[in-house]
Amino acid sequence: MKNLFVAALFATLPMAAFAETQLDRLENIAEQMNDAMFDAMIRMVEKEGGNPEPLREAIPDGAWNAEYREAGSCMLDKYVEASSTSAVDKMLDDMEAFIPSLATMDLESFESDQDFLPEGVSEEYSMKVNSDCGMTDLMMDRMESSGFMAAMMQAMASQ
Repeated sequence: MKNLFVAALFATLPMAAFAETQLDRLENIAEQMNDAMFDAMIRMVEKEGGNPEPLREAIPDGAWNAEYREAGSCMLDKYVEASSTSAVDKMLDDMEAFIPSLATMDLESFESDQDFLPEGVSEEYSMKVNSDCGMTDLMMDRMESSGFMAAMMQAMASQ
């Protein structure tokens, strides 16, 4: 389950604070990757013979709002500080190139193929940045308030 949350967090990794176009790109990428992650989770439950309907009904809204954009800007600043603007640009490019493969990807592949961090940024640092900037809490709150977290726990318990 930890890897699911890490995958979700990586899907929201924001980029260079100076360029709104980068933040816009990140927002678009994160929304698409979050949708794909939830779809992969649902496919996993289906594959294992579980009932995917409660999950489908509880998928959280993935659209970014002002709070997400603020968290994204904070993350971008920290990533650029730890790496460079060009490394963050490359991360965005890599993430955009990865999106078409998401439609059929299983959850294990989704988790293992997510190595987008810019040079100089470790997974541990990335998780700290996600937490410090508030992205982790925002995502967890949405999954909890939509009922997705409870539905996933129920689906996994019945397996």
